[in-house]
Amino acid sequence: MTEDKFFERLRNDARALQHEGDDFLAARLTARVRERINRPTTVAQLLAGWARPLAASLAVLVLSATISFTWTQRQQQDSTETIASNPIDISMAGDLYGVDD
Repeated sequence: MTEDKFFERLRNDARALQHEGDDFLAARLTARVRERINRPTTVAQLLAGWARPLAASLAVLVLSATISFTWTQRQQQDSTETIASNPIDISMAGDLYGVDD
């Protein structure tokens, strides 16, 4: 099936689904939209407008603190394991001294 036939068939099928609205429908839709736009905000909407961004900011702050805390703890564990696996020895006047001595 070529594209031209496909689109022609699609248009023919879609004609049955089209609905032509009258003037009353357009006026009714316009009135509903205006009513929702001009409706005064309630206390709950005002609080939600403030609380949502604050909650999102707090969640991001807690998440970043948790990730950074976990990362620093792992870095400290890795550094202590590195020092423990490679002891530090100091040679002075022919004697060998270790950190654990």
